[in-house]
Amino acid sequence: MYNRIIKFSVYALVFLMPLFWLPFSFEAFEFNKQYLLFFLVSLAFLAWIAKMVLVDKELRFKKSPLDLFILVFLFVAVLSAVFSVDKISSIFGFYGRFSDGLIGLLSLGMLYFLITNNVGVLKEDKQKEKLPSGSEEIPYKKILKIFTWSVFFVVLMAYFSIFGIWSRISGLLGGKIALPSVMLQSVFNPAAGSLEGLAVFLAVVSVFLIGKIITTESKTKKGGGFGTYFLLFLILILLVIIDFTAAWLVILASLALFLVIVLWKRTFKQDVNKLLLPILFVVLSAAFLFINSSPLQDLVLRYQLPREQVITQPESWSIGFKGAVENVKSGFLGSGTGTFHYDFSKFRAPEFNQSILWQIRFDRGGSHISEILGTMGFLGILSYLALIGVFFLISYLFLQQNRSGIPLMMVFLALLVGQFVYYQNTILAFTFWLILGLSVVNWQKPVQEKTITFKDFPELSLVFSAVLIVFALVFLGMYFFAGKFYLADIDYRTAMGEGRTENLEKAVNLNPYQTQYKIVLARDYLSKITAENQKPADQRDQTALSLDTHYAITYAKGGQLGNKVIKGAADLSPNRVAVWETLGMIYRDIQGIATGALDWGIKSFEKAITLEPANPVLHTELGKLYLTSGDSNKARDEWNKAKELKADYTDSSVQLALLSESEGNSEEAIRMMENLVMSYPYDVEAIFQLGRLYFNSNRTSDAVLQFERVVNLMPNHSNAHYSLAVAYQKQGKTSKAIEEYEKVLELNPGNEDVQAKLDQLRK
Repeated sequence: MYNRIIKFSVYALVFLMPLFWLPFSFEAFEFNKQYLLFFLVSLAFLAWIAKMVLVDKELRFKKSPLDLFILVFLFVAVLSAVFSVDKISSIFGFYGRFSDGLIGLLSLGMLYFLITNNVGVLKEDKQKEKLPSGSEEIPYKKILKIFTWSVFFVVLMAYFSIFGIWSRISGLLGGKIALPSVMLQSVFNPAAGSLEGLAVFLAVVSVFLIGKIITTESKTKKGGGFGTYFLLFLILILLVIIDFTAAWLVILASLALFLVIVLWKRTFKQDVNKLLLPILFVVLSAAFLFINSSPLQDLVLRYQLPREQVITQPESWSIGFKGAVENVKSGFLGSGTGTFHYDFSKFRAPEFNQSILWQIRFDRGGSHISEILGTMGFLGILSYLALIGVFFLISYLFLQQNRSGIPLMMVFLALLVGQFVYYQNTILAFTFWLILGLSVVNWQKPVQEKTITFKDFPELSLVFSAVLIVFALVFLGMYFFAGKFYLADIDYRTAMGEGRTENLEKAVNLNPYQTQYKIVLARDYLSKITAENQKPADQRDQTALSLDTHYAITYAKGGQLGNKVIKGAADLSPNRVAVWETLGMIYRDIQGIATGALDWGIKSFEKAITLEPANPVLHTELGKLYLTSGDSNKARDEWNKAKELKADYTDSSVQLALLSESEGNSEEAIRMMENLVMSYPYDVEAIFQLGRLYFNSNRTSDAVLQFERVVNLMPNHSNAHYSLAVAYQKQGKTSKAIEEYEKVLELNPGNEDVQAKLDQLRK
């Protein structure tokens, strides 16, 4: 029974991992793959331990020279998570990415030991032979075959998405069976969620298929038959369609290095012509890499496939290095596994603000290796590189004797190149650790078996049985919490559509450890506060306003709700910039409701700036609060900093002009605003403020022109319509003023002040 559980879990994992996704959670791909990985690996691991303790009455495990290096790397990862700047992200993975958490990494480590101890290289004529109890091994060739079939279905589904076949199927069904909306996107694929991630994965697989073809004996034709060539051809066409630079680099670099190694060792000798296939792919990848447009680009141009936004390699390495040298702790252990979001916010260069992606807070780097450097420090990167170095050393030594291991070495080389040019998602991480384990199995000679028997010691058997029970209970407890957390994410996804507050609160109650849920819930209550404050003073529900304020602060900062003590987002992740930005926004908007809100708002934005010093928005918002507190000098300093960080972030320039106006320098304010509007002629706020400055300086005609520009650019700009009405009224254009007041009333129903002005004009 235990062997069947192990086999089923391993086979199911290998087949399902590239294909697995579910539409129920907020993130359909990585989140569900992490759940599948943890559940099947832990199930197989428990079955393996139970088989040894309860059936074999002995602990039997295989040792390889790689085991120690893997254990050291995992140990460093655990230490990094323990001393992390964001323990929630380190344990579970950053929300939305998930593949960088400690639980996922430890699951992959368990997968490695499962593979090395339960998979074997069996002779072809004995693969179906049943070995003695306790000795039955999973044939590693069958695992590779299952994995290849899974890749075929991934490729097929990707073609369906790119050419709109899923949408056509949905149309043919006529709404009777609704396909999930995510399937109708042109970039849908179950492996990675993005076409770029799929391209890197398929580049790795193509290298494996090439290795499989060139190592197949011509007499058997197995592995190098039509099916392998057909899949390789389908992958190549898909890579051309996606045309992702990192994918071509993976093929080019890995195959070029492989050719250098085998030619140096003369591995193929008489079969040297077999190397023509990898040489062909080196030439093709170089051509597609260095030629601006691929030959098939015109054919696929009409599909306009969206591109994944990833930060550049120089930016990624710069952030990783700065994260590793921030302090002594980070030098050894980095900021913590899964905390690249922290490193990015704190160490991104001011030049990044000039890119179109400047408002995105990236939770992943452009390179997995640079991420390890920043999040796990020099201990992490050294232990990881040592692991890789030992692997290649042993593979190189056995290359001449065991040609069957060549495809595994080739695919591992491709995976390593991929880690230098792309981040690590779940499928790439899974493939890396799977190939690592299968390679150790294929080595055979340096692998030794260690046995600890307790058949003659019933007491020892009892001890191990007790330990097994403890392990089982721990995993059962983890399954229980995992189930709750999954239900929480379903509620979170539902909240994005309907029943927002109610479902967000359900999500928070089911998973009180997820910072993201509490940030979004706090902002949801903030939106209610804003909506209530926009009502006329005599129509506001003060009780609801007070409660919403309390809830917003509690979920963001922590506090008491009834008889429950709530850990806020700031308690869970005190070094996440979004937490303090949210708190700053809340305190900024409740100044007239809560005593001391202004001071807390200033402190919150100051904390946010220490975590993200190159963000011009935070400096601008802090400057506004400084001005409200009466400190115009600090306000000016913050706005000047924002302007230095991003010259075209016009809000800071607008605030500087308004500050000049408040200090009595109206002409200077007008000059500054005119220059701003001249540089950014479509900036609605700058145009409106220029109109207001003109009006206050009795340049009514000029003001009207500016207000008219605003309403042309933004027809529902309520303040511009109101200001235009006042300006028309001043010019004596009563009918036009009435039209503008009526428009304001449409946009703000029930506004008594506007209604009174309108009634007066009509009389």
